[in-house]
Amino acid sequence: MELGAAFAASAGEAEIRVHAKDVMHELTRYRTGACIEDVNHEIYGGIYTQMIFGESFQEPAAGSPDAIKGFMAYDGDWSAKGGELSVGAGGGPKLVAQRPIISDGEVGVEVFFEKPEGGNAGLILKVTEPACGADGFNGYEIALNPKEKSVCIGRHRHNWELIRNVPCDVPVGRWIPLVVKLKADSFAVLLDGKEVFSHKDQEHPLNSGKVGLRNWRQGAKFRKLWTTSDGKKQALAFADSAPDRVSRQWRPVRQGEARGAFGMETKTPFAGGQSQRIAFLGGVGAVGIENRGLNRWGMYFQEGKSYDGYVWVKTDKPADVFVAMENADGARVYAETALKAVAGDWRRLDFQLTPNGTDKAGRFAIKLKQPGDVAVGHAFLQPGEWGRFKGLPVRKDVAEALVAQGLTVLRYGGSMVNDAPGGYKWKRMIGPRDHRPPYHGTWYPWSSNGWGIVDFLDLCRAANFLAVPTFNMDETPQDMADFIEYANGPADSPWGRRRAADGRAEPYRLKFLELGNEQAVNEDYWRRFKPLAEAVWAKDPDMTIVVGDLYYNETIKDPYNFSGALYIKSLATHRKILELAKRHNREVWFDVHIDTDRPQSGRGLPGVTSFIEALGKICPGAKYKVVIFEFNAGHHDMGRALGNARAINELERIGDRIPIACSANCLQPYRQNDNGWDQGLLFLTPSQVWGQPPYYVTRMVSNHYLPKCVRTEVRSPANALDVTAKTDGKGKVLQLQVVNLEKQPLTAVIVLDGFVPTKPTAKRIELQGRLDEVNTPEQPERIVPKTLDWPHGIERGKTSCTFPAYSFTVLRFE
Repeated sequence: MELGAAFAASAGEAEIRVHAKDVMHELTRYRTGACIEDVNHEIYGGIYTQMIFGESFQEPAAGSPDAIKGFMAYDGDWSAKGGELSVGAGGGPKLVAQRPIISDGEVGVEVFFEKPEGGNAGLILKVTEPACGADGFNGYEIALNPKEKSVCIGRHRHNWELIRNVPCDVPVGRWIPLVVKLKADSFAVLLDGKEVFSHKDQEHPLNSGKVGLRNWRQGAKFRKLWTTSDGKKQALAFADSAPDRVSRQWRPVRQGEARGAFGMETKTPFAGGQSQRIAFLGGVGAVGIENRGLNRWGMYFQEGKSYDGYVWVKTDKPADVFVAMENADGARVYAETALKAVAGDWRRLDFQLTPNGTDKAGRFAIKLKQPGDVAVGHAFLQPGEWGRFKGLPVRKDVAEALVAQGLTVLRYGGSMVNDAPGGYKWKRMIGPRDHRPPYHGTWYPWSSNGWGIVDFLDLCRAANFLAVPTFNMDETPQDMADFIEYANGPADSPWGRRRAADGRAEPYRLKFLELGNEQAVNEDYWRRFKPLAEAVWAKDPDMTIVVGDLYYNETIKDPYNFSGALYIKSLATHRKILELAKRHNREVWFDVHIDTDRPQSGRGLPGVTSFIEALGKICPGAKYKVVIFEFNAGHHDMGRALGNARAINELERIGDRIPIACSANCLQPYRQNDNGWDQGLLFLTPSQVWGQPPYYVTRMVSNHYLPKCVRTEVRSPANALDVTAKTDGKGKVLQLQVVNLEKQPLTAVIVLDGFVPTKPTAKRIELQGRLDEVNTPEQPERIVPKTLDWPHGIERGKTSCTFPAYSFTVLRFE
């Protein structure tokens, strides 16, 4: 029988029996961690103080968002000519018509594919709250996929919810009429005049909204967009566009009667492949560019607070370059200063601005007010010391919220480290931020190294988090050896001197590092792992290396022939890794990820526990452990919170075989997610930070840590209760962590064997809510723990307690 899990129960009965003196094992402090990576902009737009998104102008030049009259673009390079609209393959750009608003009616368009590239394109309907980012809107999507020969039908609520993939012919090389008939809570899809699908949305009906177009990884053309509402048919024409050549995250500025031009500097750019050119041609006023932060959600300026920044510019003739903090349309200037640009090569111009007003959706502008031509290569803006965490380039409010969460470990990793072209390398992440090269990232094609592994280590040291950085498997052995010296070597070693020159005199004393993320642990992985591991151990014999493993979803009976794991069916490579560690008398750990999407997700963790046992069988005597660096989900609601709580409970019962557990993802900028991993623990906007229900699960467990897990027996109807019990080891404190996984309250008899409380009340901390409930900027504390003193009424070692539906409760007896 698994300890803490359910045993057979009579109908309607529930009992929790705690054997307080039967200690099973010690508990580490490191099962309350989080994983941070720059997916969905956790770094840029998240924890990093850089307020500018698109700092190096590497994003392709795109037209103004309103370059096509009557429409607004959200990402993408949309162009129109002769009534035809074109867009290249992209990560979910949208073009939204500003009118009409439709609830009941019809929408039609003709779509043309030149070749089947594997993505899709089509209509988005009943659109509200559109923003940049793949999932930055609410609405239905009806998209044609020429490669898969299907229509992809789904719902976006600032996420992605598939409704159905419908097989049908999607020809290439001709115009395809696509029509959707809309009602308040249903719609029907017609292709080439034939109905292929109809749907009544009973789960989350979208009532009304705008009409638009969207594509995903597939270039497309559109023509003849029309709508019918109230019996009136209206054509939505695509007027010819004449876009300014401005890098995608920026927009052109023209003020007064000034005439200007914009272009890209590609011959001698400051960084990467291009920089931005601004030319003032004549007239009176100003010409320039403006930036509004992450996906243009607006910058937060606080009155009377100083902001630091710099720009890199190049000009053939001396020019005054103005930098300013403004409101969204530039009508109000909160702060402005002129910078003297001299003729010649690239020069850095530093500035400080102090706004005379507060704005939660402002912009930063770079302008010329007299004839001239300058290239801008890099721009940086951040709060002064007042807004930075212990002087680091880290948002103070975000870091303080992570500390308040009770995080004990932070892992810096995820798919971002798997960048194939080689841009994600630690040596590209040190030195001055403005000189770090941009690269094609896993999640964002125009990624920057302004905040990287070493900055992560600085944060962990300042916040007292155990740090676990993850490295690309294409790092060289020499580079990994150099990193160990940079991180842990003395200040008089070659790379220790470089660390000191970067402003970090003291070694980090790093204990763990991970090689790769969610890898197929096969011969290819072994070929790269072995020389990297040997180089690391040669420099620091005490370094624990973590293998970036993946999922094990089924029980492993034969370690050399099993299912339930992606990419591999054998632990033959694991045996080689264990044998290598054994020969070097080292310990190696394996990072396995699990699903905590819903309360019942992964119940029993059979794959992980059998994986641990299998490792012991294939290489007896090897020193190893398993860690879980990612609890993964598609949600951040109460259901995910219970999934996390249940997983932490079970991992604590498993014991030291799994010493570290982290939940992904640490952060999430509000409504800026580019994929379906809508799973942030801590949410933020430029002006606000708040926790989601899973955030509070971490806090509840961390803030009530006890060092010893004791044997517990549980019985409950439908196995509704999951319970872990812990003590302080001194007989003074006993604690129960109880997850009610079901939709109704449940009363359980609690029997305490070997512990007698001296206080008449127990501390009761409770998190409870509907599975789909989340916290919002308007209601940031809708779902938060409630703490009360609970008169337990224990007599002869017994009491009873009612646990609310869908709840996580900590009962602390003293």
